Amino acid sequence: MQRACGKWIVVLALAVALILPAGAWGEGFSQELGLRLAYGQSASKSTVRLYSLLPRWGIALVRPGNIMGPVGVSFVLEGILSLAEAEGNGAEFGFTPLIKVSARLFPHVTVFAEGGAGIISESFDSPAVPHAFNFTPQIGAGIDIHLQQRLAWTVAYRFRHSSNAGIYKENPAFNVHFVQTGLTYYY
Repeated sequence: MQRACGKWIVVLALAVALILPAGAWGEGFSQELGLRLAYGQSASKSTVRLYSLLPRWGIALVRPGNIMGPVGVSFVLEGILSLAEAEGNGAEFGFTPLIKVSARLFPHVTVFAEGGAGIISESFDSPAVPHAFNFTPQIGAGIDIHLQQRLAWTVAYRFRHSSNAGIYKENPAFNVHFVQTGLTYYY
C-alpha cells in the first residue's frame, strides 16, 4: 500500500509541475488549491487505520509581507474522503474549515500551523466510533517546500479528535494522528 501511494504522489507531482504556470514562489498570490494524501492511525486501544484524500481550497486573509511581516493568515476549506481499515472496513467523508497561519522560513520554505473544526460521516465498524455523524476539531503543523514559483510540496502532521459533541448518550473520543503529504498550487 505504501509503495502504491508513493508512486501516485510522484505521478501527481510531475503532472502538476508540467501543467501549471510559474509565478513568484508562493508570495503575492491570494488563493491556494491543494491535494494531500494522508495516513492516520487511531490513538485508542481499538486500532483503526485511515487512508485519506484531502482536497483543499484557501484564500489569504492577510498576505505575508503586509500587516504582519513575514506571517500570513488564510482561510482554508478542506474535504476528506477516507478508506478505513478497522474491525469492519468502511469509509468516512466530510469537510473542515481551517485557519492557517504561515511564515516564510527560507526563500523556498514556508512553515505553517492550521486548525479548525468540521463534520464527518464515519461508516465503519469499531468500538471507537459508535455513531455515523461526528464533529472533528483538529490541529496540525507542516512545511511547504516550493518546487516552482507557484507550486509547493507539503509535508504535515495533524491530530484529529472525533466525537458527537454530546448529541448522543454514548460519546467516546476517537483520536487519530495523521501524516500528510501533497501539493499546493498558489494563484
